[in-house]
Amino acid sequence: MHASRSEAPPLRVEQLTKRFRQGSAVVDALRGVSLSVEQGEFVAVMGASGSGKSTLLHVIAGLTGPDEGRVLVDGADLCTMSDRQLTRFRRRRIGLVFQALNLIPTLTAEQNILLPILSNGRSGSVDDRLESLISRLGLDDRRGHRPDALSGGQQQRVAIARALVTDPSIILADEPTGSLDSVAGQEFCRLLREECRQRGRTIVVVTHEPTVAMWAGRVAVLKDGQVLSEFSTSSFGDAHALATHYHEIVGAAFSTEAPR
Repeated sequence: MHASRSEAPPLRVEQLTKRFRQGSAVVDALRGVSLSVEQGEFVAVMGASGSGKSTLLHVIAGLTGPDEGRVLVDGADLCTMSDRQLTRFRRRRIGLVFQALNLIPTLTAEQNILLPILSNGRSGSVDDRLESLISRLGLDDRRGHRPDALSGGQQQRVAIARALVTDPSIILADEPTGSLDSVAGQEFCRLLREECRQRGRTIVVVTHEPTVAMWAGRVAVLKDGQVLSEFSTSSFGDAHALATHYHEIVGAAFSTEAPR
């Protein structure tokens, strides 16, 4: 199991606020969001388009800075780091998987997997981890293929391996199944849950799909940049039941809003 690097939870978000300017208006994408994720926990962040869930993930990843609040990964405050420090920290401690995948088309599957550690140089431990990932994810006969010779599911496995090769503290995935068919999407979720349960990975997935959220242990619901509710998935028998509960939460919040 993945050993904890500190006594602090792998991820703690405190009162995050993020604003964007749209013309003459200022939009609060995040409004006082707080979230804590423990070692070996799989959390899904659900919300409709525009709820702030992707912005939250980008701030957690250090890809954009908050206007207020803090992001702590293994107890380290990302908001106090320079761009260079953030890049190095993210490369070593945060694994990222996005819907667009961002695989380099001219590189092989193996070369794409190794991208996060190339600047630091390869070591024996990295090579061992690479071989283990390629074998575990069923990429042995695809390691020399470029992305255009891989299926969508295989490309997603390469993206997962790339996120795991540095042995990061947390894995962040933003709408990771959006470009996959239902079978490949469920396989991706299964792989993530195996990483969580068997290897103690700490995982946060942003999604609007109940079928994806059902694989997590806990769901945080965002609307208009705020956390409306958090609930365990264990009490729901299937994705339909989870979806019903999710819509009840969002609908209740909508009904209590003051008229504009």
